[in-house]
Amino acid sequence: MRFEWDERKRLSNLERHGLDFLDVIEVFEGPYIIVPSAHKGNEERFLAIGVLEARLVTVVYTIRSGAIRIISFRRARHEERQRYQELFGRGA
Repeated sequence: MRFEWDERKRLSNLERHGLDFLDVIEVFEGPYIIVPSAHKGNEERFLAIGVLEARLVTVVYTIRSGAIRIISFRRARHEERQRYQELFGRGA
């Protein structure tokens, strides 16, 4: 998998959510679920809900030119945690 992002957005996300886009690869290496998200213009977006350092997180992304383009990276919301735990249990 190839990942890309806007560097200003990475720094903004780090300040706002305390999560660095550099760490998203760990989410994609473990068990995760993909949920379709809203479209923004012509662009389809997805949520990847998985685990980073023993907590559930959500990566918002799109696919551009064959790469996973990170849009946002944050703690999973309640309903996202529920969806993940329905599949993988409460161990996360």
